[in-house]
Amino acid sequence: MNKSTKVEARLQRLYTALFRAALSVRAGCLSASAVLSVSQAAPAQPVQTIPAISSMAADIYRLSYKDMNWRGHSYRVYVATPRPGQVRKNKTAALYILDGNAQFPLAVNAALGRWTRLAEKGEATQTAALPLIVGLGYPEDKAYPLKARTRDYTFFAPGEAFAAGGGAADFYDFLRSKVRPYIETQYETDPDRQILAGHSFGGLFALYVLLNHPAAFDDYVIGSPSLWWGNGSIVSDSHWSGSSAPERETDVADRNASAGRISRAAGDQKKHVMILQGEYEENPEADPNMKPERLARMQQRRSPTDARGLDQWLRARGLDSQFALVSKSGHGGVIPVMIDTAVRQALQKKRP
Repeated sequence: MNKSTKVEARLQRLYTALFRAALSVRAGCLSASAVLSVSQAAPAQPVQTIPAISSMAADIYRLSYKDMNWRGHSYRVYVATPRPGQVRKNKTAALYILDGNAQFPLAVNAALGRWTRLAEKGEATQTAALPLIVGLGYPEDKAYPLKARTRDYTFFAPGEAFAAGGGAADFYDFLRSKVRPYIETQYETDPDRQILAGHSFGGLFALYVLLNHPAAFDDYVIGSPSLWWGNGSIVSDSHWSGSSAPERETDVADRNASAGRISRAAGDQKKHVMILQGEYEENPEADPNMKPERLARMQQRRSPTDARGLDQWLRARGLDSQFALVSKSGHGGVIPVMIDTAVRQALQKKRP
């Protein structure tokens, strides 16, 4: 066994040890019962067990990670690289997943499931290209490091309730200045098929990038965005045209220029935004498992605009946006659907 093979074997054992069986995978495909259980029994707080990556994923992906530091904070970037033979004529898309500790394994398993079904039909490599998957995570053993993701995925908002956040501009700088150059020098991907996907705070950050740097990605998949952050101020033209809040000069420049960038992005028919929300998020009173205390917390965090309203707001500004309601699902139940939507988008051929 050569050095490269030994490293890869150790890495696979590491993933197996870390990503314990929070996701059921059967015959290389996502189990319907696993998705159903997540959808119907999503807790108020995230499950901190890191999901397992199917051992069968090693047949189509080479798994690796790289630890990085940025402005005093530590990050771990997970990468699933298609193995030779899985990509032929078409350059592969690059799918960037936020909350990488938890959702990178889910994305790899979802890609495995869809690729397996395409292969069974004889359509793999003919009608699709297996995507490169990049998980933006942290060197921690928790699926959702709450303090770090609150800091990194949220924009500055005044008030004690939002004091723990505000680092979205810094995190975008990390993504733009360190992560993407590393990926682009190590791997060959299609520059016109770059996708960003996130859920909850991750969905809020994806929206932040869309509004401030719409040209950064070609497709945005936004699941259950935390629009309550900043009392819903992100869905407001005035929010991006200036603010009395203390900001860096680059933030002010971003906000002053955002209207022009959004206008140009709206004219680019290749860009697409997909927004998802759970039925029980839109109408929590319909959830048969809703407890009064949880309903009260949700009502305290209600934003003036929900995900459906966000879709309408974006479309009114000329962006190619689409909304999907996830049936009989709460906040956590949107995660597997969001991941599968992003993977399906990444597998598709480039739009004409």
